[in-house]
Amino acid sequence: MAKASSTISAPKREKDPKKQIVITGMGLVSVLGNDVDSFYDKLLNGESGISLIDKFDASDYTVRIAGQVLDFSAEGYIDTTKDQHFDDSWRYCLLAAKKALQEANLSPQVLETVSSSYHRIFTVHQNQLL
Repeated sequence: MAKASSTISAPKREKDPKKQIVITGMGLVSVLGNDVDSFYDKLLNGESGISLIDKFDASDYTVRIAGQVLDFSAEGYIDTTKDQHFDDSWRYCLLAAKKALQEANLSPQVLETVSSSYHRIFTVHQNQLL
């Protein structure tokens, strides 16, 4: 019987230029912060994003701690008339994506295309759930 190797090796580097990617911008929403710098600083300092649950009454649950996204605001990123249609997960995704595009210094036309497209994406997602 052959023994499985316990050695873990790094993945091979892609050499086909058509399959390589370049990261031009990053955006995130997390329990450690809602921008890349805050997240990275807290991560390096070993800070935890776990705290007592305060978004709802957790007194009936045995576990009362969780990782919660704090100080989140989509203002300036998601149109307030469309924001009411999204749950928090969608807001987090959209904000992170828009911040990444902004950081990438893409043209205003590209950012506007993303702005008008996210409502269509949400509509398709909602229709799939029905």
